[in-house]
Amino acid sequence: MSFIDQQTKQEQLEKNVRIILAVICLAALALVARLWYLQVIRGGDYNLQAQNNRIRVRRMRALRGLVYDRHRRLLADNHPGFNLSLIPENVIDIESLAAAIQRHVPDLEAVDIIHRYGEIPRHLHYKPVKLKNNLDRDELARLAAHQSGLPGILVEIEPLRTYPFDDDCAHILGYLGFINEEELSQPAYESYYPDDLVGRTGIEAAYEEVLRGTDGKRQVEVNAMGREVRSHVLAAPTAGASLTLTIDIELQRHAATLLKELTGAIVALDPHTGDVLAMASSPTFSNNLFAARISREDWQRIHGNPLHPLQNRAIQGTYPPGSTFKPIVAAAALEDGVITERTAFFCNGTHKMGDTAFRCWNKYGHGGVDLGRSLKESCDVYYYNLGEQIPIDRIAHYAEMFGLGRETGIDLPEERPGLVPTSSWKLKHIHQQWYGGETLSVAIGQGYTTATPLQMAAAYVPLANGGTWFRPRLVRDIIRPETGGRIVTPAAPRGLEIDPRHLEKIRRALWRVVNEPRGTAHALGRQHPELEMAGKTGTAQVVRMGSGPPPDEEEIPWKYRDHAWFVGFAPFREPRIVVAALVEHGGHGGSAAGPLVSELIARYLGNGNEANERSGEP
Repeated sequence: MSFIDQQTKQEQLEKNVRIILAVICLAALALVARLWYLQVIRGGDYNLQAQNNRIRVRRMRALRGLVYDRHRRLLADNHPGFNLSLIPENVIDIESLAAAIQRHVPDLEAVDIIHRYGEIPRHLHYKPVKLKNNLDRDELARLAAHQSGLPGILVEIEPLRTYPFDDDCAHILGYLGFINEEELSQPAYESYYPDDLVGRTGIEAAYEEVLRGTDGKRQVEVNAMGREVRSHVLAAPTAGASLTLTIDIELQRHAATLLKELTGAIVALDPHTGDVLAMASSPTFSNNLFAARISREDWQRIHGNPLHPLQNRAIQGTYPPGSTFKPIVAAAALEDGVITERTAFFCNGTHKMGDTAFRCWNKYGHGGVDLGRSLKESCDVYYYNLGEQIPIDRIAHYAEMFGLGRETGIDLPEERPGLVPTSSWKLKHIHQQWYGGETLSVAIGQGYTTATPLQMAAAYVPLANGGTWFRPRLVRDIIRPETGGRIVTPAAPRGLEIDPRHLEKIRRALWRVVNEPRGTAHALGRQHPELEMAGKTGTAQVVRMGSGPPPDEEEIPWKYRDHAWFVGFAPFREPRIVVAALVEHGGHGGSAAGPLVSELIARYLGNGNEANERSGEP
């Protein structure tokens, strides 16, 4: 090779080296620039993302406010429940994990877990997905023992509702249910989460905003398996406010026991405040079943019961009031000057109006009857005569004055108003004019007239106290958790525009019902003479009677038998309690409903509660 060729080759080699060095320098420069960009320009962002891979903000559920009775006995409490959740981003193999979960929690199907996992959008894989509420002790132990082999699961503690007296006051307290999608879209529920429980019935629903607390936030650091290694409270939860109810739980339990084998309701009120001392409905249910997610079997058993145990008959059951309505008609007649206390009508067992014969319950008649005896012996003919002289709209006017035909305003949801018919009501809803014979039916508490047990108890409050109607009150005060301060719910009285002397005449007649021979509840007076009780029986027809003699009660199918009413108060001179009882298809008020009222009053007065209330003891 010549010298010139060697020199040319040497120059080419040096040129290639320079090119390679330039490329290396450029690559190094690009690498340095990239590192500078990642660490300096985007360093903060990537550091935050790295932190987010191991830092989570989780909700700390607030305790729901407690509920007490009037003597500070606990009616609704909280206890810790353990919930099983899945964190999708920490799952390595969903098929094997789902199979393992099913082994430890048998009522969770692996197929369902896999399906739920597949439905979760990728951008939400960081959020826990609840699989089961309220794990039992065995399930919790099995999961804890095998936790290291279950990457992606999370067991969280959540406060759950518990009701120490269970079904004794289930209708008053109500129950909780999971919030639905429609509610979540409403502004009122903007602070709720899809797995939150909300009040569905009773006090739980009526005071949802008060009882529900404010959730807190907790920052947790997790390892590569998703396990918590440390945590820090960002905002502590605030418990909901507590409630003190007006009910006496011992009286409430006794009322529930009296109704145990019956279908109906009992309501007891304080005639000087309108406080609800007891309110029982039967059949009842266990609201503890709803504390977490109620099982399908339990729901079908409750929902499929033909007697509808979820219905609070005290405020939602509407029935013809029967003869318990007669004192209101008597007040209307006295106040409008249609009769005086001494006005008498003759009863021979029937009353003719045109071609129609209206029967008295006593087919032999009562003879000459004045106002006092008409209530004492519950003479229908006397009130048929009043029905001919008092227009239906005037009867309705006085009935509404006693609180009938509209909601009482008690602090419970879904109260029904009952019905007090008027001529305009019939024209609007039935498109017919009012007929005089219909007024006669209303005058004895039949026809279109309906009322709830709570309404009838409230209607007798002004008869007991001399003329003041009270809106029934169930919550006495609200206790704020931060300060312990109380917000007292005031009583809501309303004076009746009726001469107190007229009410006193009716009061004396109601005393005769219980305490004189031939009174329709005289048997109660003999059983408990110490109570000095006053009241009125009522028998409400379920089906219209025919023209012939009434059949024996045993021959009538249960669902067609009359409803039994009794509304009473005691002691007569200084009433401390008013009680209304309704027994569906119970027959006669004096024998079916009356004993419930007298027993409840005897329990209340016998325990010295009236002395406690006068002295202001809590």
